[in-house]
Amino acid sequence: MKFLYPQFLYALALLAIPIIIHLFNFRKFRTVYFSNVQFLKSVKEKTKSQSQLKHLLILLSRVLAITGLVLAFAQPYIPVDESSQHAKKHAVSIYIDNSFSMDAENEQGRLLLSAKQHAQAIVDAYANSDEFYLLNNDFRGIQQRALNKEQFSKALNSIESSARTHNLNQIYKRQKNILEKSSSDKKDIYIISDFQNTIADLEINSQDSLCSVRLVPVKPYTNANLYVDSCWLNTPNPQLEQNISLYARVKNNNSFQKREVNIRLEVNGQQKAIATKEVANEEVIELNFTVNTIGWHNGKLSLQDYPICFDDDFYFSFEVKPQLNVQHIYENTFQGSLEKLFTQDNYFNYSKQNIKQINYNSLNQSQLIIIDGLKDLSSGFQQSLKNAIEKGSSVLIFPSADLNTATYKTFSQLLKIDHYEKLNEQEIKIQYLEDKHTLFDGVFEKVEERLNFPKVKQYYTIGQQSRNIGLPILKLEDNNGFLNEYQLAKGKVYLSSVGLDDSFGNFSQHALFVPILYNIASYAGGKQNLFYNIGQENIPISIRTFESPMRLFNDKSEIIPELSPSGLWLANQITEASHYELKDNKQETKAFLSFNYNRTESDLTLADEKSLKNLSEQQANVFFLDNKLDNLSNYLQDLNTGITLWLSFILLTLFFLLIETLLIRIL
Repeated sequence: MKFLYPQFLYALALLAIPIIIHLFNFRKFRTVYFSNVQFLKSVKEKTKSQSQLKHLLILLSRVLAITGLVLAFAQPYIPVDESSQHAKKHAVSIYIDNSFSMDAENEQGRLLLSAKQHAQAIVDAYANSDEFYLLNNDFRGIQQRALNKEQFSKALNSIESSARTHNLNQIYKRQKNILEKSSSDKKDIYIISDFQNTIADLEINSQDSLCSVRLVPVKPYTNANLYVDSCWLNTPNPQLEQNISLYARVKNNNSFQKREVNIRLEVNGQQKAIATKEVANEEVIELNFTVNTIGWHNGKLSLQDYPICFDDDFYFSFEVKPQLNVQHIYENTFQGSLEKLFTQDNYFNYSKQNIKQINYNSLNQSQLIIIDGLKDLSSGFQQSLKNAIEKGSSVLIFPSADLNTATYKTFSQLLKIDHYEKLNEQEIKIQYLEDKHTLFDGVFEKVEERLNFPKVKQYYTIGQQSRNIGLPILKLEDNNGFLNEYQLAKGKVYLSSVGLDDSFGNFSQHALFVPILYNIASYAGGKQNLFYNIGQENIPISIRTFESPMRLFNDKSEIIPELSPSGLWLANQITEASHYELKDNKQETKAFLSFNYNRTESDLTLADEKSLKNLSEQQANVFFLDNKLDNLSNYLQDLNTGITLWLSFILLTLFFLLIETLLIRIL
């Protein structure tokens, strides 16, 4: 217990007054004589003892009454937050979690509404002269301005749900930075949130005695949630009027029972498929459809789940390309197997050119460039290939038996990939196939232990010269790669250790040749990104040429992104899940981009309360206000000023005065 005005304790010296009165009672007694006093003597002794007891009780009640009165004037209190005592002015920063998870409900309605009510109760616990700061996930510059109580209430009522999210460490640091600018002698940080496990990484190790942190939890009835998590197509480049399989991953979060989900697929505003399935924790649902026009198509997956609805719709876009350009570059002779493979499918626009007559400008327009048996690679040709790869093209290299390893090594150094070392003129077997690689999707019904691999009569060893180590799609017995894959910028390089002519073996006539080459071509130009998350600042779109300024349109807004070498820089301009049309300065449509709300908010698993309570127990300036929400304003007043006891001592003073009165009148 401490005293707000300890100087009043000097008044305890007044206790001497009733004591002196009691000790020096100068009242005179009249003597009455009796002839026989034997009986009166016993009565006198009894009366005297009762009188002494009465006087002692009266003295005690007077002393206690005076003591209670003096202590009441000294205003005693029990301190709760030591740092708040004697503060003349408070600076209060209140963060309200307005992420989509706060759309859940409890007995007070939406969690966001409950959070606003708690914020108002917090403000009511402070004086009008204190300054307040209101923060939410939008992180606007105006939120760094101090507010009075009236301004705070207006700003509080205007808060709505937001797609943006931040972890609690970021929130705490921002609040602390804002309060550092204040001249107030006491600073309080409030964090009002549902404390999702995905963001509750709060670590407070503050030794600042003038700054306290107060955690205010709001809890939903239930944290179960059913939502569409992601989707993908069965092919990197869907084709016209062919069956397309769309796979949707649906999650049933924090539910102890299976839930039946009806999921609907729309493409270009028309319903294409519907599926029903029971979901325990997570299921992948397949929906099939076809498209009959080339170009861009916008799709949407939908289900119904209440009250968390932001993740019930999932947007995606894909392009049906008219053709994929495959350019075959040779020197003296070319392999007819390549021409036969690609000319039989109208989806591929196959062309062949002799290296002596090549048009370098055409390389940028090709999704797949096949280098077939070139002896040398000129510096200009190397640079053109590098530019095409950086823009998204794939390059497949088949060596000749007499290639110039020096020029190929220079090309490998330019790309920072492995290089050809020497030709080994000996037979060797293929021992390994990476069957989980995307090039083999749908190729094998069942992978046998002993596959019939191509025969290899001679091969080039591939030496490692960089950190960009290739992924061996097929591997030889000596662990040398038979076919290596390298990811470079937006494009890929496939390095084969064997050529296509018969001196290297029978790879061009083997059954694996067709699916490998076909899928390399299908994946050429990069796999399509069906969707992006709101908050993703850099969009790595695969557009060959950029014509500034680019613009993104939807039904409600127009956005001008910045252009970067890797794509578009949005800088948090996208706030609504939808399809966006990308146009250049000539108003020509370049692509459709689909944005979805981040599914981090869909996982409603709450942080362990024990960890939050342990944090408040370990840190003297951290308070977890879980059980104080029914009367939050009063508790905060006690927290700021301590638990006041002056009224209790006034009541005690009145009680002892009443006792004194009763003693005088009754005894």
